Amino acid sequence: MQKRDIFMSIVIAIIIIFFVANMGAINNFLSVHTDKTIEFGHSNIVVPEAWNTTDEVNLSSQAKTDNGITNNYTIIDVWDDWPESSITDISNAKFASMESGGFKVLKKENIDLGGINVSKQYYSNPSRDNDYQWDHVGVNYVFPKEDTNYSIEVHYFTTYDYNNKTYTKELDDRIEDMIGNIHNKEYNGFFSGINKIYNYIPKLIFL
Repeated sequence: MQKRDIFMSIVIAIIIIFFVANMGAINNFLSVHTDKTIEFGHSNIVVPEAWNTTDEVNLSSQAKTDNGITNNYTIIDVWDDWPESSITDISNAKFASMESGGFKVLKKENIDLGGINVSKQYYSNPSRDNDYQWDHVGVNYVFPKEDTNYSIEVHYFTTYDYNNKTYTKELDDRIEDMIGNIHNKEYNGFFSGINKIYNYIPKLIFL
């Protein structure tokens, strides 16, 4: 490939990235947002309609973060700067450290949610599965977005829910919506795109 062609390709790519990266900012400028959001780390997320923060309904003690999201049945906690983009033993160690009654992996899979490759894992806290308490199952979603890694955890629900395909599909749909409404406040799409082009240039030169 000629150097001139490489240069023109890079310029065109930069222009495209600039417009794509700023579409969100343009939309924000043209619209008025009334969605309720929560801040965590250097990110924010929109609280789903008809859901509340755990602070609002006095369930903060049951959340694993400073302020979770709840429908008064399950609680959703979200973390940014997760140490990996998919679930391995590193994530399992962190998940297990948050379960005082034990941590048992039930099922792990990779799924596509809104065009993002998501690592998904169901787990059980055995101590919650007894004659007086039946909600012992949770599910974790780990994925990369906007130059950071995120983890979303939904806890707890019952074995009946876990085996109910309609319920688990509704959970996936809810998380897909949330992934679309989670944003890294430090993310700059333009510079992120430029960095990717910079890292790709050596591959073009040696074609």
